[in-house]
Amino acid sequence: MNIFKLIFHDFKSYRMISILIILNIIISAFVICFSYGIYQNYNTVIVEGESAEHELEILPTKESDDYKSSITTKMVIDTVKSLSDETLGNIEYFSCETYLPTSAIEKNLFNFRFSYNNGKFHDDLFTDEEYNSYDKIVSISSSFRKKNTKLISGIGNDTYISKYIGDAKSIDINGEEFKIIDTYCSMMASPITAFNNDTPLVEGLSISFKTDISRSQYDEIKNSVAMNMGNNAEVPELDITPASELFYYRTILMISVLISILAALNFAVLYRFVLEKRIKMLTIFRICGCTKLRMIFTYLLECVIIGLPIFALTLIAFDKFVLPLLSNIFEYIGYAYSPILYLAIFGIYSVSSFVILLIMISVYISRRSITELKARR
Repeated sequence: MNIFKLIFHDFKSYRMISILIILNIIISAFVICFSYGIYQNYNTVIVEGESAEHELEILPTKESDDYKSSITTKMVIDTVKSLSDETLGNIEYFSCETYLPTSAIEKNLFNFRFSYNNGKFHDDLFTDEEYNSYDKIVSISSSFRKKNTKLISGIGNDTYISKYIGDAKSIDINGEEFKIIDTYCSMMASPITAFNNDTPLVEGLSISFKTDISRSQYDEIKNSVAMNMGNNAEVPELDITPASELFYYRTILMISVLISILAALNFAVLYRFVLEKRIKMLTIFRICGCTKLRMIFTYLLECVIIGLPIFALTLIAFDKFVLPLLSNIFEYIGYAYSPILYLAIFGIYSVSSFVILLIMISVYISRRSITELKARR
């Protein structure tokens, strides 16, 4: 009995059923691979942990009434620079502030809001070149240059009145000379890099994230703060919940087996229809002396020749064409797959299909004796 002729005969005679069988195999392979990848993507996020918070406050351990704290601008700059590109990629901006005496106003609030990536600082007020030059520059509102104009700045319960500076090219800030540049601002502003020293910051450093804070990002920031700020700062604990990796591993393994069994059942139901259509052929083989065991082996071999190559080719197509597209949507899904994993999926499906089809074909053949087959004829 030529198996390949039998397969060709089935496809020619029962084309719709054959197409459904092939689609069943392809869809089953995609569903098993996709479900495993989604699990691994989700499991990576959960095991790593995430916090629902999008803000992280790095607080000074010491503060004083004269707007000073144990955290300085240099500590912040060094901490930001030490973070990895992956963590920086999830940070929208850093913000901090300081109050400093100037020759234009007795005490001015300098609010620093900036980002850092690709080795450079960025903000909306200064150019990248200005911000990363570390030059002592300051932007001042045009109101300071107008005669007889006074601005009032309320800081706490204190009130300070601005001083007329006219066409001055520079001003004094905290005892240092800063060059005035032509950039619009509401009052007075400078890059934090202009204070690359021990200028104290008020209330520490605030970090705003684009998405939820992960455990690895939190740990990295905490370690960086400890390295660059020491005992001068503290990072509050966040509620980042870990997951049981073993529990999820067993769960997805059970799901993969269940999907494989359901796929094998679908295959068996469709193939049983083919067997019903072959009742005349089965009768001839049995009358001619073909044993039940031989018939079971023949039909089972036919299913294996049809099912396993198609399933294997689908796994290859998934890895080469579908997975790159899914990686753009699910960040960690690409790390879930390996040749060993594909072999495991192929093995689970092969064993499940073999067992289910063996049972179905054996029961079908065993219940039909030669006498019964002759009677049906």
